[in-house]
Amino acid sequence: MAFSVISIIKNLLSRSTSTRSLDAASGGRRWRGARQATESASIIHGGASVIAARGALWALNTPEGIRTSETLVSNFCGTGITPRPQHSNPGVRDYLASSFLEWTNCADADGRHDFYGLQAILVRDMVVRGEALVHIAHDLITGAPQYRRLHPEQLDRSKTQLFKTGNRITQGVEFSANGKIIAYWIRPSAPGEALAGIGLTSTRYPASAVIHMFRQLEPGQVRGLSWFAGVLLPARDLDALLDAMLVRAKVGAMFVGSLYDPDGTAGGMEGEQTDQTLDTTAEPGTIRVETGSGRVEWSDPPDSGDTVNFAKSIHRRIASGAGVTYEQATGDYSQVNYSSSRASLLEFRRFAEGVQHNTIIHQLCRPIWDNFVHWQVLTGKISAAVYQQNRTEFHAVKWLPPAWQWVDPEKDAKAAVLEMDNLIRSRSEIVAERGYDIEALDREIAADHAREKKMGIAAKPKNPVKGDKHASA
Repeated sequence: MAFSVISIIKNLLSRSTSTRSLDAASGGRRWRGARQATESASIIHGGASVIAARGALWALNTPEGIRTSETLVSNFCGTGITPRPQHSNPGVRDYLASSFLEWTNCADADGRHDFYGLQAILVRDMVVRGEALVHIAHDLITGAPQYRRLHPEQLDRSKTQLFKTGNRITQGVEFSANGKIIAYWIRPSAPGEALAGIGLTSTRYPASAVIHMFRQLEPGQVRGLSWFAGVLLPARDLDALLDAMLVRAKVGAMFVGSLYDPDGTAGGMEGEQTDQTLDTTAEPGTIRVETGSGRVEWSDPPDSGDTVNFAKSIHRRIASGAGVTYEQATGDYSQVNYSSSRASLLEFRRFAEGVQHNTIIHQLCRPIWDNFVHWQVLTGKISAAVYQQNRTEFHAVKWLPPAWQWVDPEKDAKAAVLEMDNLIRSRSEIVAERGYDIEALDREIAADHAREKKMGIAAKPKNPVKGDKHASA
């Protein structure tokens, strides 16, 4: 049978054109049983409360959950993200900095933390439960702004409503007709409290009286999602696997062997006899006595295979999904070296810096500074006339996260000096990167030098960096 070459080529081209498509958008056997696509924001809103409860339990009840949550919180805010006023007047800068430091001790309306401790627990709420909720109050005597931590589930998820005016409420968050958040509907009690089951209705609070911090993942998302949403299922499976391995090891250690007694003179197993039933327990090192030929068989539990490495691979998957390194999640540093440790830490710190500046500083720290400045104006400590002339300068502030501790501080110090000497970076930037205010640092250095000069102490660095122009004799 003869075939036309041209027709064969046409058929091939036609087939290629008709089947060409994005694999992820195609159908067929490999996509059979896959979940149907739907709006991501509605998925988050529908399951967020259940995930938040499971995430909180994981962070409280498992070693991996405890370590992962504490690692994220300590790296995001540590001892506190501190403000550095940017007003052009040095005297105003110093006043704002010292006044804010004094205010930090009364920042928590419940009196359990200072401002930086409050930062940490709110960041933990955001990580573990997906969102942090704060009610802004004021001290009855001084009028100072204070912040009360609320349970995120006090924000009424059942409150969803559309008004004739165009305003709408979505899961307790009220929007104006043009989409701006104008209010929050908050329940008086948290889940689990005595008053929570009475059915008290939620109360409307203006947006200016509430801070709602969460990481928005999807357009239209108005409630937060626990950062552990993607790892809770494998974490549960890992916990079950480790529990089974532990039970298997315990059972394997109970019986070391069996003694087969042909004539019944070796004695039976110990226990409490009830009719024909012997209640007994297994103890470590137990040798069972059984009837049969006179021989001893030593227990040889079957090998569990590569379960340990398999568990490690699950650990790595969980750590990756939670945003930390394997070593941070497990405390296992047995397989790291300087290069791998530095590479993983650099990647993690890029992630942490993004969270610090894009979420924590913008949603939590910025409004707190604004409220602090307003309080200073209302109490007359800052002249209202001066404030009105240039509001921007009073609200200008740079927030400094805690300094990163490097794997090899000496190498990083030398690199910083090299960058300054070659005018690649400023000293101010390097000092700020380490979590310090350069003006405060310079004042401390000047005070040290003045004290040393007064006491006749020669200030010389013991180990100046080679080639460091900044090391003074």
